[in-house]
Amino acid sequence: MKKVFLTNLLLYGFAITCISQTTKKITAPQTPCNGTADDVPGIYTDHTQTKYGFSLKGTAAEKTVMMKNLIAVEKLEEASRKNFNLTGCVARVSFSRADNSTYDKNIYARYGYQLGVYQFVCHVTEHLPKIVDEYMTVFRLTVNPSIAPGGANTVGTGEFYTKYGRMVYSFPIEAKPGPDFEKNKTEKPSRVSQYFSEQNLLSGRSDDYKNKHTDFLKLNNGNGYVENGWGDSRYKGTSANSYYFIDRRYLITKAGVPLLIPVSRKQYLEDMLEYLEIEKANFEYLNTKHLNDITNETADWAKKRRAALEADKQDYPKIYEAKKTKLKDLLAKQKSEWLQSPAVVDQNTMLKDANQSLEALGRFYDEEGEYKSALYVLNPAYFVGNNGQLTKPLLLEVQFRYEISKERGFSARLFNNWEKNFDLLALQKIIE
Repeated sequence: MKKVFLTNLLLYGFAITCISQTTKKITAPQTPCNGTADDVPGIYTDHTQTKYGFSLKGTAAEKTVMMKNLIAVEKLEEASRKNFNLTGCVARVSFSRADNSTYDKNIYARYGYQLGVYQFVCHVTEHLPKIVDEYMTVFRLTVNPSIAPGGANTVGTGEFYTKYGRMVYSFPIEAKPGPDFEKNKTEKPSRVSQYFSEQNLLSGRSDDYKNKHTDFLKLNNGNGYVENGWGDSRYKGTSANSYYFIDRRYLITKAGVPLLIPVSRKQYLEDMLEYLEIEKANFEYLNTKHLNDITNETADWAKKRRAALEADKQDYPKIYEAKKTKLKDLLAKQKSEWLQSPAVVDQNTMLKDANQSLEALGRFYDEEGEYKSALYVLNPAYFVGNNGQLTKPLLLEVQFRYEISKERGFSARLFNNWEKNFDLLALQKIIE
């Protein structure tokens, strides 16, 4: 069993040489119950007595910073329950270290705090509390959470065919094919591959389909919370016997600095010119590969495929030139005000016909709608280099998932207390 070696933690400024912890098996109180154990006195364990143990990977200095920040969150949560009577559950803290988060080319360590809440249930014959082995209610805080781009999927990128019934060309949009693809994909990805949509930021965080833009602004500006899990019950209501869970999220950000900024029409058109060269290189690579694959085939199907591939080889250059001309003409002829307006573009990923995509290219809208997406990129004023501080908190994500059910009163009580008493403003100091 691992033990904690956190000698004089505060005195030495969190100078930690080895980070581990004691695992502790918890048994439910032997308090008689009848039908429910929701009022049985609860149990809390902090990070020194975890259920499974944890490991924070990194250098000694990195572990010191991670422990300092995670213990600060732990103390805030404990303070929020100063006058709260925990019942009906076991609440157990653990820390974790995940992979790094990459914001453009800036790399930060991703690590987190978790309070998993395990329900007490009343054994039907013994009439004593038992602990459910898995949790649904949980409070988490993630330092430097993932905000992965790639969800914008603008029309005409990554997949197309020149004519219905012919070969569908599907390829990555980050870089040209070749021996340097993986390197360029990581170090110099295409600008269109780094686009975000509003849904990109909301995915897994909000299901309020009637207020998507409002929820996007809350997350993007670190101002307020969004919720997931309601589904249609948000608008249709629930019954007294319903069971459902609510997953609340906050992004704690630098004050006054948005995470994402809009892509202008001008930037989009320029980025599409860059992408067009990637598309051309991928088409030529795939077309040649498919032709080479059937060089020695003489069957009728091979003859038909060869003819279609040769037709593609003749048709694609015309499509390429038409796209290029259209992009350049828009950049040259449109007024500055039009070019600087936000790019809201077609996002119908089912549209794979290259000629129809050509028609959609350069077609912009005033606002988002069905199959129409506003485009964003990471704000360079927010996502700056870590200056050698891999574990420095740049952004925080708070999650509290709680349950609504007559049999799980402990969950709503804990959440209601947290909502009232947890000091979210204190988290701001962690990223300042």
